Amino acid sequence: MGGAQSKDTDEVLTRMIEKVGHVKLTYIPFKSGAEAAVQLAGGHIDSHVNNPSESLGQWRGGTQRPLCAFSPKRLPQGPKITTTEGWSDVPTCVEQGLDIAQYEQPRTVWLPGKVTPDQTGFYVDLMKKVQATPEWKDYIEKTSQVDTFLTGADFDKFIKQDLEHLKQVASEQGWLIK
Repeated sequence: MGGAQSKDTDEVLTRMIEKVGHVKLTYIPFKSGAEAAVQLAGGHIDSHVNNPSESLGQWRGGTQRPLCAFSPKRLPQGPKITTTEGWSDVPTCVEQGLDIAQYEQPRTVWLPGKVTPDQTGFYVDLMKKVQATPEWKDYIEKTSQVDTFLTGADFDKFIKQDLEHLKQVASEQGWLIK
């Protein structure tokens, strides 16, 4: 199983697949998801876990296809990637017999440590404006991304839950220093 980086989100997901699938996979880290996609297209690895957008060209070109989506329901109808298939045609992983209903990889915007509330507010407002643009909506649809925008307490809660989950997997894998 290829992915981007070692002991990061792709390897965490690979270890989750091992656990629920009762299988042992060899994880091969690459510098990026794009590099993992190229390695799969070239026949150098058997599979990878990538963000949807990192393999669009290979799917469109017929050198790889998504097996399942880590989503509680099928992804929304959008433009076809191939002449016959789009994201809504991809079964969920649960439908494929892999009991992982959802896996999210958060993307965050970072600011320097000592910014004022007004400066933070400026960027929050800016991101809300970007999220409302047709270009953003088009990007989300074409790349099958999750369009969630969290700030403040909601963001803190999400990150804490995500960290707890990551700590559990890291502990099970022996990645944490004791």
